[in-house]
Amino acid sequence: MSLMPAADLALAKKQRIHGLDLADGDPLANAPADPSLLYSLQELATLLKPLMGIDAPRDGDNRILEVRPKGHWFEFEVAKALGYHYPPGAGLFPDLRNQLLEVKHHRGKSVTIDFGHHRPGAVKVLDARWNEKARARVCDIRYLIALAPPPSFRVTVMVLATGAEIDSIFGVSPTQTIRYQLGISKRWREEHAGQILASGKPFAG
Repeated sequence: MSLMPAADLALAKKQRIHGLDLADGDPLANAPADPSLLYSLQELATLLKPLMGIDAPRDGDNRILEVRPKGHWFEFEVAKALGYHYPPGAGLFPDLRNQLLEVKHHRGKSVTIDFGHHRPGAVKVLDARWNEKARARVCDIRYLIALAPPPSFRVTVMVLATGAEIDSIFGVSPTQTIRYQLGISKRWREEHAGQILASGKPFAG
């Protein structure tokens, strides 16, 4: 068991990731998960803390740009904060396969997080070629949920959790229509404004 502080472990992994990503033409963020490179949720919180308060891209008239695919700019900011040099591919699940990390950035007045066709707490193994060795289950996928409500549209809350932890953190389960969706109340957002939650607990590192 390592006695290095969590922040030092996170920085050591970040340096290794940055070197590996520069050494290959294929984005490491899209590669299958490598257990030796996986950050813990606490390490993710340490490295992603600078993204608290980040603003959406704007044009010369200070209007928010509608970047397509929506939210991909934030995925790249997350990838850079974690040491990746090249951006992750758009439309993947999870967004950063190398970290088993799905990124959700929401700047609407009312918040409904769209989890697509994967219920976060499901125990089934993801049936995908990149997952043949890792055999990660849907509940093992880690989520970064960043809320950036109006009028400032700056990130005010960040949640880091495994799929298995989603229900307990928000007190409700995603509901299914065509896709799995989770409504986050205004009260919940106000109670946790300015916080980074890792596995449901405020991160103070």
